[in-house]
Amino acid sequence: MPLLQKRKENNCQIAIWEIRESLKELILLSNNINVSKFKHENRKKEFLSSRLLLNELIPNTEISYNKYGAPEIKNDYFISISHSRNLIAIIISKRKVGIDIEKISDKALNLSSKFISKENHLNIQKEKATLIWSCKEAIFKWHQKGNIDFIADIKISPFTVKEKGKIFAKFKNKEYTLHYKKIDDHFLVYVCK
Repeated sequence: MPLLQKRKENNCQIAIWEIRESLKELILLSNNINVSKFKHENRKKEFLSSRLLLNELIPNTEISYNKYGAPEIKNDYFISISHSRNLIAIIISKRKVGIDIEKISDKALNLSSKFISKENHLNIQKEKATLIWSCKEAIFKWHQKGNIDFIADIKISPFTVKEKGKIFAKFKNKEYTLHYKKIDDHFLVYVCK
């Protein structure tokens, strides 16, 4: 697994890997972690890759899941995981975190009416739609409890798309700062609060 990035910023550790290995190679690298509960090969590879990547940040740490399906780790750390195509991203911190990595595509643009209010929907391009989706996903993962209306509960302040920067949002009337970076044809977005 080639490590694309590993960095510390804003009280967080972030790591991104590109999955190039076969499922068999990942099983061997992960000391034969059982993935039989997953039906699809891609899901098995994502599961194994996330464990291998976490081991790069905090060796010998196991991931469990809360009752809402959000990942958790011990030692007073918070974790968030995201997958997109062959990329996997993990963020850990002593603060609550949420991360999303998303391929820039027409998918977010085509579904934008599901997560962007009508007044902000006009003349939106695929890069901006993808970035807004990633921001809302990062907040959703930060929240860890589900039950969020992406249009009503998460408001994104106006912004201009750049290679990297900050985006400001309100989630249930509290303010959040999201950090983002374009990585090839993907956006990586995280929140740490």
